This record gives sequence, C-alpha cells and structure tokens, in this order.
Amino acid sequence: MVFAADSGSAKLNPQNNSGESGTATLTKAGDNQTKVVLDVKGGPSGVSQPVHIHKGSCDKLDPKPTYPLSPLVNGKSETTVNASLDSLEKGGYAINGHKSAQEASTYVFCGPIGSM
Repeated sequence: MVFAADSGSAKLNPQNNSGESGTATLTKAGDNQTKVVLDVKGGPSGVSQPVHIHKGSCDKLDPKPTYPLSPLVNGKSETTVNASLDSLEKGGYAINGHKSAQEASTYVFCGPIGSM
C-alpha cells in the first residue's frame, strides 16, 4: 500500500509546440532513493529522448542536470535516483525532456515536481 507521503507527481506540459505531455510519478524507494516513472503521450515512436531532473522552474532551469533519468522511448521511462522524495518535492526541481540526443537544445516537455 502506498501512502500519500510516499509518492508525488509532476504534470509534464508541452514546450516548443511539441504536442508531448504526460505525468511523472515519484515513489519513495528507500531512505535516500526515489523511483521516477514517466508516461508521456504525443512523442515520436522509437526515438530515444534524453530526460533529466533540473534545479529550477520550467521557465528558468539550471542548464546542468542534477539527476539524469533513463531516456524516454515510446513515451516511457523508469529510473531510481539517489535523492529522497522529500528533497525532490521541496527543493525546487523540474523534470524536462529533450527532442532527441542530436537536438538536446530543444525542450519538448517540462513539469515542476509536486505540480499535481
């Protein structure tokens, strides 16, 4: 059974007219670990899209990723990061996705952690 304090989420909104949107579900996975599961619709089929957790907001992300996530493929990604759920929810972090490894400067979705 998952209690509210053991999980969190982020609403992932489209950026740059990508049409990609979805949700990130964050679940406590230990004292200092969090499982991050992404479910995104509207993206390209079969393309590996880099995804990261950054410090900051979607309008003003720190360009250096704080926690890299497994690439999004066919709208799915699952990663366990070495950070507590509490620190991610209270630390001012956002999850963002890139169009592709070749077009990493183009953001296609973003959502602040704790936005749902």
